[in-house]
Amino acid sequence: MTAPTLIGTAVSRVDGRKKVTGAAKYAADFMKGSQIAHAVLLGSAVAGGRITKIDTQNAEGAPGVLLVLTHKNADRFKSLPTDIGQGGVAPESRTPLSDNCIYYAGQCIAVVVAETAEQARFGASLIQVDYEKDNWAVTIEEAAGTVYKPKQFAHEPLQLKRGDFDSAFAAADVRLEAMYRTPVEHSCAMEPHATIAEWTNGRLRVYNSTQFIVGDAAGLSTAFDIPLDNVEVICPFTGGMFGSKAAMFPQILLAAAAARRLGRPVRAVLTRQDVLTTIPHRTQTIQKFELGASVDGTLTAMRHYTLSHTSLQDEFAEPTNLTSRHLYEVPNYHGVHELVRINVVKPAWVRAPGEAPCQFALESAMDELALRLRMDPVALRRRNHAKGHGQTGKPYSSKYLLECYDVGEQRFGWQNRPAAPRSMREGDSLVGWGMATATYPGYLMGATVRVSLENSGGQVRATVATAGSDVGTGLYTMLAITASDHLGLPMEQIEVKLGDSSLPPCAVAGGSNLTASTAPAVLGACREMRKKLGCADDVSIASAFQASGMGAIEATCQTTPIFGSNDQFTFQSFGAHFVEVRVNEDIGRIRVSRIVSVFDCGRIISPKTARSQYIGGIVFGIGQALLEELVYDPQIGRPINADLAGYLVPVQADVPDIDVTWLDKPDFHFNPIGCRGLGEIGITGVAAAIANAVFHATGVRLRELPLSPEKFLASQKTGPR
Repeated sequence: MTAPTLIGTAVSRVDGRKKVTGAAKYAADFMKGSQIAHAVLLGSAVAGGRITKIDTQNAEGAPGVLLVLTHKNADRFKSLPTDIGQGGVAPESRTPLSDNCIYYAGQCIAVVVAETAEQARFGASLIQVDYEKDNWAVTIEEAAGTVYKPKQFAHEPLQLKRGDFDSAFAAADVRLEAMYRTPVEHSCAMEPHATIAEWTNGRLRVYNSTQFIVGDAAGLSTAFDIPLDNVEVICPFTGGMFGSKAAMFPQILLAAAAARRLGRPVRAVLTRQDVLTTIPHRTQTIQKFELGASVDGTLTAMRHYTLSHTSLQDEFAEPTNLTSRHLYEVPNYHGVHELVRINVVKPAWVRAPGEAPCQFALESAMDELALRLRMDPVALRRRNHAKGHGQTGKPYSSKYLLECYDVGEQRFGWQNRPAAPRSMREGDSLVGWGMATATYPGYLMGATVRVSLENSGGQVRATVATAGSDVGTGLYTMLAITASDHLGLPMEQIEVKLGDSSLPPCAVAGGSNLTASTAPAVLGACREMRKKLGCADDVSIASAFQASGMGAIEATCQTTPIFGSNDQFTFQSFGAHFVEVRVNEDIGRIRVSRIVSVFDCGRIISPKTARSQYIGGIVFGIGQALLEELVYDPQIGRPINADLAGYLVPVQADVPDIDVTWLDKPDFHFNPIGCRGLGEIGITGVAAAIANAVFHATGVRLRELPLSPEKFLASQKTGPR
């Protein structure tokens, strides 16, 4: 095989020109003009109760209105699973418009379809609804009476012990007990959720903004009780998702149902308010860490308690202690998780589910412990570095976290950090330096990739095809690079086909798994093609094919799923963030002025796309630390800031210079390419590093996100918050 020439080099995105010129089509772009009808979903005005009367007469008679669906006349869909799998996944066990029960504000209670979106929206405003209201709760505190202990998350136990925490904690030289809070956060992707559905001779075609094309196809097949071969889901580009587009939300099923009723295509595009109200969010968490250590900083005991919320009918437990149970070497560990049920849409995955809130709490607690021990925060983490998973006993397949600390310290200048808080000032701002560990599992959820070659006018051209989604992470580019290296073809002679359920099946674009799942499948298909051609390893596959005189050849390969571990190893990625902040304590303004981040995620296939993903995750972490919070009003049961004016995300002025680097150490135990995913690790630990830097700058410990000016000013008077 010819030596790789493109993996690890600065190749520009192959789909970049389409995106910057507007040629890239997203779900809502595929049909325009008079042939398409428009659907608007009407949400419940109350957060709990029953519909006693729904009058649609005025809506049905409004200009342009073609159809009104309610629980009285809607299709009855077959139930879908609520756990992720190749068979698709529903956000909730209850199918849309199945009855008159209300479980949260904004829950879809009617669909109006009209000639234009404006007419549909006006028609929806004419629907009159009477409710019998129940009491509702939209915060953890209001629902204290519903508390219970969930058993597991993704087959991992959430209640667990090893050793004897109580005895070890009581005997510890130094003890820390601290409570940390994170708010409801939302994925808030740039592209709102959108669907176009059309039926032709009993076949359903859906253009959908999704991260799970194969899952959507299987789910539609089940919901409408039609053969899978009669369903096609198309999504060449997704404008962001962060977990929020893995499930089949009501607009998908309802647009398809309406299209079948009307015999014409129907488009449903959620508003930003719809998205923030009815698309699942990251749960609010209350986390308590109890840490015990010896005088030299060795952790002897850790208890991690989490309280989070789920919905009335279904369960989602933000899996915070999946991380704390293994990140540091601690012999006596106790993980406890409790849930309460509240009147909100079922929470779900948001970038680094579990890891992001856990790392804020855990890495803040480690910083507080370091202060009590009078140790450098990095030295404390080195002291408790774990060589293997504390719960399973399996070694990590590849771990270079200590090197991440080394590189980060050097690039940041950590050796110049004064230990005492309030030691650095610039102008009217106090300056502080903080750090935290980043981590995320190595997942490979499986994919089938077909690679084909053909002679076209004397030139060899290749096609790489799989039904995966490029959700902005650069999958088109990653597969083109991998194929180019292993076929011996320039990238301009390679076409990558994605985003169509008729292509070979591929796992969800989530869990930072898709490159790790698909790139090895490209390699495997190329090796299979080499066997078919009978060419030696030092001969280009493309050259051997051209010499063979064949018109075309193809090969496929399927990768086997790996969910964080196998019989021998634990697969995990690591990193370290070093952050500088400037705090104007008179007004409580916190600005992040510098970030240095170093990552260990295996082999890096495309440095340009990797850097983009790392920076995107870090910016997400800045939002988590300083800005993001979806606030529910208990009186009306819905978020009061469900728009981009009220739900704050980082803008250019919030983002400093970000120095990102990586170690590029292949993990061949994980897959033959040696790459692990990197889309989610960037956010983990950022909020803690910022909070730790704020404490170093000011001596004020903030334990509740976001780190707002109001909380800072209040903490100056009342202590840690």
